[in-house]
Formats: sequence, structure tokens, C-alpha cells
Amino acid sequence: MNIEIDQYGYEQTFVKNADVKMLAQFIDPKIPYIWILGHMPNPVVQWWESTVPVDKNSFISAKVRDIQYDLQIQTEEFLENIDAFNEFGIVLIQSNSPMPDTLDLSRIPEQHQNSVLAKNGAVLRVFLPHAIETACVTGIVKGHLEKMSC
Repeated sequence: MNIEIDQYGYEQTFVKNADVKMLAQFIDPKIPYIWILGHMPNPVVQWWESTVPVDKNSFISAKVRDIQYDLQIQTEEFLENIDAFNEFGIVLIQSNSPMPDTLDLSRIPEQHQNSVLAKNGAVLRVFLPHAIETACVTGIVKGHLEKMSC
């Protein structure tokens, strides 16, 4: 694995022809939290039947499309269900603590995102635009990538 330093001083590597299962090698099972940003359960723009929340307490069955949401789960649960994510791209943060309700990376300039994540306990960031494309894996904590590649 070729580890380089990005323009902001963080370790990163690129994985060609990646899928989510292949990227699991960088996830430390001892680090408890996974935050998945902008998950799309059906990335194809089409109507499909699903049960979705109308608010925090009400659900409705309807034809839906373009559903997208963030998901925060335990690392163990993510790894147990990794097959369900494998056909998609993914933006994933692994951290030692849950991410705050108000943390919205889209409101933080790119050059500051990893330092904000680090202050909130993040150790790893994975960006895979689509399955079987090149993934960018960033070690937010120095040495994480090297440790996980052993």
C-alpha cells in the first residue's frame, strides 16, 4: 500500500476498483462508531415502494425516490451488515465517539474538515464515489493506515 500525505498533512491512500468490503481492511473493529454520510438506499433515480418516516414518530408506505440520509451505527453492526452496502459508493467516518447532532461537514471548508473530525474523535475517513471505482482512504489519526495495513 502506498501511503502519501495530502495537501492538508493527513495520510491517505487510494484503492483502485474498490468496493465497500475491500475497504473494510481499514476499519478497526475496536473503534466503536461509524458515521455514513449521504447514504442512498437506491442510487437509481426511480420510484420504488418503501416505508419511510414522515416525522420522528410516524411512518408511511409510499412510492419514493432520491432518499438520502446520514447513518450513525456501531462498527460491529456495520461490519455485520457490510454486504448490504457493498454495491454502493460510501462516505464513511470511523470515530471513537458519536458525532454531534449539529456537525454538518458541508458547512465546514474542506481544508478544516479533517481537523474538526479529529476534534470529535474521528480516526478514519473513506470516500468511494461508486462501487468498483477508486476510493480515497484518509487516516485522520497519524499511523492509522499503516497500522491497519499490517
